[in-house]
Amino acid sequence: MIDNIIYDNINGTTLVFIPKKNFEQKQAMVCFKYGSIHNNIIIDKEKICLPPGIAHFLEHKMFEKNNYNIFDVFNKLGGSVNAYTNFLSTAYYFNCVDYFYENFDELLKLVSNPYFTRENVDKEKPIIEQEIKMYDDDPYWRVFFNLMCIMYGKNNPISNDIAGSVDDIKRINEDMLYSCYNNFYTKDNCVIICCGDIDDKTKIEDSILKNLNINDKKTGLIQKYEENNTNKSKYVERKMCINQKIFNIGFKNLQKDVTIFDKMIFNKMLLDIIFGKSSLFYEKLYTKGIIDDTFGFDFNNFNEKASYIFSGICKEPKEIIKYIKEEIEKFKNKNISNEDFERIKNKHIGNFIRKFNVIDNIVSMEADYFSNGFFIKDYYKSLKNIKLEDIQKSLNYFDNDAYLSIIN
Repeated sequence: MIDNIIYDNINGTTLVFIPKKNFEQKQAMVCFKYGSIHNNIIIDKEKICLPPGIAHFLEHKMFEKNNYNIFDVFNKLGGSVNAYTNFLSTAYYFNCVDYFYENFDELLKLVSNPYFTRENVDKEKPIIEQEIKMYDDDPYWRVFFNLMCIMYGKNNPISNDIAGSVDDIKRINEDMLYSCYNNFYTKDNCVIICCGDIDDKTKIEDSILKNLNINDKKTGLIQKYEENNTNKSKYVERKMCINQKIFNIGFKNLQKDVTIFDKMIFNKMLLDIIFGKSSLFYEKLYTKGIIDDTFGFDFNNFNEKASYIFSGICKEPKEIIKYIKEEIEKFKNKNISNEDFERIKNKHIGNFIRKFNVIDNIVSMEADYFSNGFFIKDYYKSLKNIKLEDIQKSLNYFDNDAYLSIIN
């Protein structure tokens, strides 16, 4: 399974070839390590602050072509093409059953031929405005970004909606888009992932050499955001006329002495051991009616800003904070049992392997790992080799300050 993955360098671009025999679906993706938090950049030694949402806007406009409709091209080949932008990356991909290599040619052409004009950029703005307003009406979207604002400050790129605000996108023009494209859509800043029942790797390599026409080297630099959070509040609440109280609780992770993939594995397992559905914490709070089956958690790592996020629906979220803190202190003083560690470790390895039954999961997982600076093989090796003391040590980096965002 993992051993079948082939990593190669094709003219400066990383190719990930993942053969999956007897799978009907096939997928290819081109993922650039350029996302919504990369607004503060340096080009030719000049510091530039771009409007939030520009990476997402660029993704939209890459589908605009001068003399043809890109969707018609893929439809005629039986392919379904799409794209997404997240905090760390922008990805373009297609799914198909037949004509994989023909669809692959078109995917490479899609990302190699930008066409931005004042007219087509202005035409796109009302479309993205509607998308922004749609997300602004989503309580689960809003509760998360409100939490980011109080945790890291409203000026931190992490706190910006991925699509930006309506005022942000009004400032975007074709010159900005070309600048971002030329500086960050480059061979050394992208990964190409091909997955499915495909066997002609040479044909894929030839297509990359022929059709991927982008700059060789990333010339723009991403400025590291200097944290200056003047917002001292640890609580935010917003009314949205819903008949339930949705919450996000955040704690910062202060760990800096491990690789990103080790940090992700250590802390995801830590959360599952202490707060997962098989934990005494979950059983106790569920039995008391403090939480229900909407309760969940995740570990996020964006641009060196790592955090534990707890979410769900309940009447008194502040009460949950108290229980979380108590549980963390309990495990700091009383070691995690080896039985719990081995059980959760096996669960995570099993969940990881099961993802390889779905093509979409494999490709998106590899793209996500690439945007964090590693690959599937790195993650799996770390997952297999994790030790109980790694998990126990991570408890020391669980910051005691809690941040609470509520929508009701």
